[in-house]
Amino acid sequence: MNITQLRRRKSLIIALLPLVAIPLAYLAAYIYFRYVKIYIMPCPVRGFLHIYCAGCGATRCVYALLRGDFLSAIRCNAVVVGLIFLLVLYYIENLLALFGKRVKIIPRSNAFFYIAAGIAAVYFILRNFFPILAPINL
Repeated sequence: MNITQLRRRKSLIIALLPLVAIPLAYLAAYIYFRYVKIYIMPCPVRGFLHIYCAGCGATRCVYALLRGDFLSAIRCNAVVVGLIFLLVLYYIENLLALFGKRVKIIPRSNAFFYIAAGIAAVYFILRNFFPILAPINL
């Protein structure tokens, strides 16, 4: 098997992955919201240090996205929404590669990733000082 066939197979697997993952996520969300109300442990960093950690609001963000409430998802944790957006762009790149079009939507330079990580770090720090950036309760 040559390298082109391996890339095509990888692109096919990535193209089919959301067809399985998205319905399973919606099924899990439906079961959770309809039948199960499990207790989610509060953040230990928030409890002991009284600051928001990088993961604070991520679970509520995913639940808001599953409900289609994008504004609440951004208010819960904007970095999670940004990461999901990058994953969607990566998925589109792989889907286009499956059909023979080699398009790069996401920049592959180290500078892009350093700047994105810097913005995320600044966001995580600033949301402890500005209440408008703090995670909301849904």
